[in-house]
Amino acid sequence: MESLLHSTLNTRQLIPGSFRYLRSDVPDKITEEEKRFLLGHGVRLVIDLRAERERQERHCPLEDDGRFDYRSMPITTGDIVPHCIEDVPASYLDMVDGQMKQIVRTAEGAPCGVLYFCNAGKDRTGVVSALLLRRMGVPRETIVEDYVRSAEPLKEMLRAFVAARPELRLEVVTPRAQTMETFLDRVVFPGRE
Repeated sequence: MESLLHSTLNTRQLIPGSFRYLRSDVPDKITEEEKRFLLGHGVRLVIDLRAERERQERHCPLEDDGRFDYRSMPITTGDIVPHCIEDVPASYLDMVDGQMKQIVRTAEGAPCGVLYFCNAGKDRTGVVSALLLRRMGVPRETIVEDYVRSAEPLKEMLRAFVAARPELRLEVVTPRAQTMETFLDRVVFPGRE
């Protein structure tokens, strides 16, 4: 799978063929051409799911571009990486709180296309994506497939991430179907109101 933006690894349409929701890794090297591409497809709302510390470490140029409505909406506990694979679904469940409800409502209520992202575009972005798809009534298998699709484009980046952090294991940070299945089994999140 090729990223919609050449400067990112994991930017894609949440709904194939639609620019309503684009999920991504942080577009910190986005080009002017790519900005025009987003604007040309009606994508104007940008939701940054990262914590303040992460935003300072990897600045997103869309924050400074007045053509976009940039919003910092950090996900609660989203920057904490679990140490074992069994803890990943629980870490996702911890993200589903009042802040998550506000993020989903903001995306759903936008009068334009929405680009939302975290660092890699797989965990926090994956949870937001799963909840948006679930609220749209998308089949469970499709939600799981969307989540797992991040594994391939991020493979090398995740290997490097783990290599620099010996306390982590690759299988913990790699999207797996069972992780999303378990999350979907346990999550309680309101449907469309």
